[in-house]
Amino acid sequence: MSKERASDVGFCVVDSNADVIADNLIHRIRENAVEMESQVNRLYRGRHAYDLGEGSRADLGKLIERLNYMARTLREIEGAQSNVVYLQAAE
Repeated sequence: MSKERASDVGFCVVDSNADVIADNLIHRIRENAVEMESQVNRLYRGRHAYDLGEGSRADLGKLIERLNYMARTLREIEGAQSNVVYLQAAE
């Protein structure tokens, strides 16, 4: 069974753009992750020293859910890549 082409379902204008989009996304996530990781570590080290406000705790919970969703989506993309089948048209 062949996979739907990305351009057929509206994700990419041209199928070859998928690599460009993935490379851009990976670069942006890596760049931001380094910066965010140091801030997360600062919060972690101080977790017993101070209390977060109720709003911050609620926002933190929402962020964790959103990051988990993005991680699950990226895992699904990664897993789907091993099943991509390309069929050549019969001549």
